[in-house]
Amino acid sequence: MTETVVHVTTLEQWKSVLDVWYKQGHFWLFTNTKYQESIFEDGGRFLFSGDCGDFITYSVSSPNSKPFIEYSEFMAQQKEDNKMATYYVTKERFDLIEELKSLPAPLVAIMNKKYGIETLYNELPLNDIEWFKYLSGSNQIEFRVKEQLYRLSRVDDADDKVYMRFTSSGNPDWTMDKDVAFTAPIEEIRKWKTPAWDIEKVEV
Repeated sequence: MTETVVHVTTLEQWKSVLDVWYKQGHFWLFTNTKYQESIFEDGGRFLFSGDCGDFITYSVSSPNSKPFIEYSEFMAQQKEDNKMATYYVTKERFDLIEELKSLPAPLVAIMNKKYGIETLYNELPLNDIEWFKYLSGSNQIEFRVKEQLYRLSRVDDADDKVYMRFTSSGNPDWTMDKDVAFTAPIEEIRKWKTPAWDIEKVEV
């Protein structure tokens, strides 16, 4: 296990580092005193964890020639390690995920074909471990509903369906390719609606 040595300058920083390590399962050897404030008050400024298993140790003025990091760098690492991944899904998929998570045994339920987990599993870039963590209550993954987009369409004189688009110069135009049509949330689409155009949902 790699040892981590953190240099702190205040009691608040000292406690913050310890809070992080307690959540990771580290502990002081031979004592149940949580923060060991007396060690800091006596000059302790370097906190160690990792080299001695899960034990926490300290040094007063020198990290014993071992490389150390400053408190700000340590906390930045924690923030990066705990960064939440966000996935945008359709309302239908979002409702399915919420239903799965609310079940008494979500990990058993995902094997039930009625929940369509195969489709969900293939659509989202989560591996087995990430699914397990999420359904077990992890707060490192969240799902949000994709914003519904719309486009304007019409049937022309040749009975072909065409879609509104904008040219590179910003002028309104039309196209038969719906994939290059102008799409936007409903509020923006309504600004461009005229009697000639119909509003339709963009399927995601």
